[in-house]
Amino acid sequence: MRYDAEKARERNEIGARLTQARRSLRLTQGELAEALALRGVRVQTAAVSKWEKGDSVPSAYQLAAVCDALRIPLFGEEEKLNEEGRKMLAGYRGYLESQSAYRSRPMHREPVVAMKVSTLPASAGFGEALDNNLFESQTFPASSVPAGASFAVRVSGDSMEPVLHDGQYAWVEECSRLLPGEVGLFVVDGEGYIKVYAEQEPEGDEAENFTDSEGIRHLQPVLVSCNTAYDPKVITSGTDFRIVGRVLNA
Repeated sequence: MRYDAEKARERNEIGARLTQARRSLRLTQGELAEALALRGVRVQTAAVSKWEKGDSVPSAYQLAAVCDALRIPLFGEEEKLNEEGRKMLAGYRGYLESQSAYRSRPMHREPVVAMKVSTLPASAGFGEALDNNLFESQTFPASSVPAGASFAVRVSGDSMEPVLHDGQYAWVEECSRLLPGEVGLFVVDGEGYIKVYAEQEPEGDEAENFTDSEGIRHLQPVLVSCNTAYDPKVITSGTDFRIVGRVLNA
C-alpha cells in the first residue's frame, strides 16, 4: 500500500509513535530533550510536547536524532517481512523483552546545566542586548560548559578563525579587566566584539587623552583578530568602550 502523508498527519502517526517509544523507555519529555542535546539537537521540553501532540513535526535531522535516542529504526528493518513474519518477529521481541538477560539497561544520562544565552550574537546591537538583559535559558551537557562561565553568546563572522567559528557558542566569564593576550567579549559604541585584548602606548593627541589627573599615562586598548585578514581595532579616547568578560573556550 502506498504511503499517504496527509492521512498519516491526520492520524498524528509520528507523534503517536514518538510517545509510545518514549514511554516504553520510561523517559519524560524533559529527559528526551536532554538526550537530544547530547546528539546536537537543542530543543525545549515544549517542542517535544508539540511533536507528540502533532502541533509541529521535527526536521529531518531532528527526527534522525530522536530515532537514535528512542532506538527507533530510521528506515524500517521489517520491510522485507510479510504480515505473518512481522507477527512472529513481534512475538519473539516480546519474549526477549520479558527476559532480564536480554533487557536493555537504562541509558546513561549525562548531567545537564541551565545557562543564560544571549538572544543576539556578538555583533551589531549587542550592547543593547546586555543593557536590556536579553537572555534566554538553555540546557547544555554539563561537560560542555567551562567552569566559571556566566553566559554564552554566538560568534558572528570569521574574524576569530581558526580559534572560534561563526555560529558557535563562546562561553563568557564576566569581568571588567583583562590581561594582554586574553580573548574577551567587548562592547564598542554599542556593537559586540570577540577579540584578543592588547595594549599600546598612545601617541599624539591620544597620549594626553590617556593621561589622568595625576599625570599617569595609561595604555591604549587594542582589539586584535585571530584572522589576519582583519586589521586591529584601536580604541580611541572618544569611544564608548567596555570589557564584558573573558572568553573561556578560546
